[in-house]
Amino acid sequence: MSRSARPNQRRTRFRKLAVLLLGSLTSLLLVGTGGPAHAAAGVSLPGDESPHVSAGMEWWYITGHLSGKDLLGKTHSYGFETLINRVDGLSTAPVATIYNGNFAIADLTRGTYSSTKSLYSISPDNVPAGGGFSVSAGPIHIDGKNLVNHFSGGFSDLSYVFGTMTASQTQPAALHGNAGTIGYGPFGTSGYYSETNLHVTGTLFDHGSPVNVTGTAWLDHQWGNWTPGQGGWEWYSLQLSNNTQYMLYFIRDANGNYVQTIGTRVNADGTTTNLPTAQLSRATTGTWTSPDTGITYPVASTVNVPGGTLAVTPQLVNQEVWSSLIPQGNYWEGTSTVAGTINGQAVTGQAYAEVIPFIDMPGHGYVWTSVKNLLGI
Repeated sequence: MSRSARPNQRRTRFRKLAVLLLGSLTSLLLVGTGGPAHAAAGVSLPGDESPHVSAGMEWWYITGHLSGKDLLGKTHSYGFETLINRVDGLSTAPVATIYNGNFAIADLTRGTYSSTKSLYSISPDNVPAGGGFSVSAGPIHIDGKNLVNHFSGGFSDLSYVFGTMTASQTQPAALHGNAGTIGYGPFGTSGYYSETNLHVTGTLFDHGSPVNVTGTAWLDHQWGNWTPGQGGWEWYSLQLSNNTQYMLYFIRDANGNYVQTIGTRVNADGTTTNLPTAQLSRATTGTWTSPDTGITYPVASTVNVPGGTLAVTPQLVNQEVWSSLIPQGNYWEGTSTVAGTINGQAVTGQAYAEVIPFIDMPGHGYVWTSVKNLLGI
């Protein structure tokens, strides 16, 4: 067979696959879309903990820092990420919505890192009466209400698996921006709140060995009918030794320019302060290039906040969440340490830093749009 014939045959097979996919989705696609295309000002909890059936995209995720002893008394330390993305990719919410799970473990004792982003489910949106949420994708599950959350699941090879973990706090959730609504750069506006000082308990099965762990974590929930388009960001969750926490969000447009900066300080008494944009900045102090994707990430940085400067340093440089099957949306999400000064006082702490170098933000029904493009209709 000639080389020129192979691409034509591949295109024909791909078009046939697209036709089959279109046929299997048609009955779902006729259901229609959700409600209005905006993020309403004034987040109200626990109601807004639930899935927003009118949102094109939404996520709940927990990142954190754990330590504990195994049955032989050996101490282990970990960073972790567990995430559920909700995407109305079929324009069929709330009847059939795509849920995608990401899971990652940084084993700081072994100096190794493992991740997956290829866990999918299609299911109805579950909006519990009275608020709260309960979402799953494959083996990954997260639920919560009124500052008490649970999560479970892990890798299919059973290398790292959470039993039912509990993550809770007593201080109020932090509503970012204008009562929980932020400007989201090229993507419009977004609902956004965080639980920034969660205490975690439970069991992590490390290659089959139970490790009873405790630690601290951070939950983010963000949603909206975002404008489809391209951009990226750097994001930080900082938990400091002076009992304050910082959320910092540096959002880029398609050209890589910063177009939106958001910062929130959670004070020691649990109140929140919106930080002046003019007093927020970041600078890269170290990079890492992935051998898997070739992407160079800014993994170490300094951030300037009102009253001080903080250095954010990764505990491992290789903390890329990637998939060869899903090349769009590869990103770096890393457990890190923090050190610096605030108002003349030395502080230390722990952090997670997220680098999204590029995202092509999907809208309602992006699967339908992709299929139509493949078919040329």
